[in-house]
Amino acid sequence: MKKLLAILLSLMLVVSAFALTACGNNDAVEEAVEAVEEVVEEAVEEVEEVVEEAVEEVVEAVDGDAFSTSEMVVVMPEAAQGWIAAVLHFAETKGEELRAEGIGGFRIVTSENVGEQAGQLEELITQDVDIIVLFPHSDELDFAAQEVVDAGIPLFVFNRNVNVAFETRLLGSNQLMAEGNSNIIVDYLGGEGVVAYISIPAVGSTNVERIEPFLEIMGENPGIELITLTATVFSPEDALALTTDALTANPHIDAFYVLDDQHAVGVLQAIREAGRTDITLLTSMGGAQFILPEIIEEDHISIYTATFSPMMIMDTIDLAVEYLRGRRDFEPLTIIPPHFIDRSNAEQFIDTASPW
Repeated sequence: MKKLLAILLSLMLVVSAFALTACGNNDAVEEAVEAVEEVVEEAVEEVEEVVEEAVEEVVEAVDGDAFSTSEMVVVMPEAAQGWIAAVLHFAETKGEELRAEGIGGFRIVTSENVGEQAGQLEELITQDVDIIVLFPHSDELDFAAQEVVDAGIPLFVFNRNVNVAFETRLLGSNQLMAEGNSNIIVDYLGGEGVVAYISIPAVGSTNVERIEPFLEIMGENPGIELITLTATVFSPEDALALTTDALTANPHIDAFYVLDDQHAVGVLQAIREAGRTDITLLTSMGGAQFILPEIIEEDHISIYTATFSPMMIMDTIDLAVEYLRGRRDFEPLTIIPPHFIDRSNAEQFIDTASPW
């Protein structure tokens, strides 16, 4: 403001000088006009700079207000198993950081099933919350998620998909994990053998994205026979029961393909309890700390896992914060690629401080 007043004062002085000079000869008038034009040109540039600076200050102030006055809600499944428990842990950690930075509000709501989660979204709409980070139970949540979008609430999706116009969806690459593990199986078996796999339709798009590439690659290898097992939850107990039955029904299996390290633990237990030596390969996903000692210490079975870090929820929340600060140019998908872990590199991934 002081700078702008100084510019206006300079213009007034020049105009006054021009008026006095105009009382003299024509040459003096021309010189005075040129002087005025130069000063005016400089003044216009100065004014433009002042206006730009003022606009930037206003934008910064508005963005800061959006963060400091906005409530963010993370909506996710309850911590029924280890990976989701770790997601919850890292969401809470990020929430503590945002509260310390002055966010208007931050809370996490969890649910047992799709129906309960849909009800939570409807309630948040009535509460007129400012932004939602959604970890859906499955794509059965599409209708409720669409209501969030229709209400004008920015929606950021983590991991599992919903078929709506969200701002962005962040996840690890289910496809890259599936393709990598499938190719490991094909190479290990030389394109021939019996492979059992555990599907879990209840987790929606996660199951689809981890099973479809596997079935496609196996379909390209006619020498591979598949045994299909269907689970209801990601838990060692569920995989133990399924695998025990499968081992009883099938006298020979070469390899197992599972979608989660918790299933891998149950499969290993069943194999050991049955005393089976025909199974020599197990591929899994997650990169959990509890599977790493198994990978390192197991001599007879080659175990692989692909990383799918629960810390990615923090990245999703960070993107939502960027929205509150003014960003709008989000890609539809943000993919975090996996690392593949086996006996040769497992020790590099050991982290005793990790909850997962």
